[in-house]
Formats: sequence, structure tokens, C-alpha cells
Amino acid sequence: MKKFRQTIDQQVLNAEQKWKALPEKRQRILTKIFFAVYTLVIMAAFIQIWCNAAHSKAIPIGSHISNIPVGIDINKKVPK
Repeated sequence: MKKFRQTIDQQVLNAEQKWKALPEKRQRILTKIFFAVYTLVIMAAFIQIWCNAAHSKAIPIGSHISNIPVGIDINKKVPK
């Protein structure tokens, strides 16, 4: 485990050195691209969840529960 941690630390240091070696203008461009792609992925995920929720049917309450005691009516509405 110690060797694995050292390998990870070395890889992180190498990546950091490569990043710092880039010109500042290039770093800014890459950062903007990263955040733009990140935003697009998040928006796509939200749209997919929204579409799935909009097209889904109501979950039937009693069909997936197999241990409901006899005599309990699950379709009975509770008065408010």
C-alpha cells in the first residue's frame, strides 16, 4: 500500500510540474475548456433526469411489496 501511495504522489507531482510549465495563457484556455465541458455534462445529466421523470409513470405502491399483512388496504386514501 505504501508503494501504491508513493506512485500516486509521484504521478500527481509530475502532472503539477507539467501544468506549471505551461504558459499562463494556455492554462487559462484549458481551464475555460474544462469548465465548459463540465457545465455541458452537468446540463446533459439534468436534462436526462428531467426527461426521464417527465415520461415516467407513477410507481405502483403495492406491486413491489411482497410482505404486506393481510387485511391492510394499500389503495385506501387517507383523509387529510
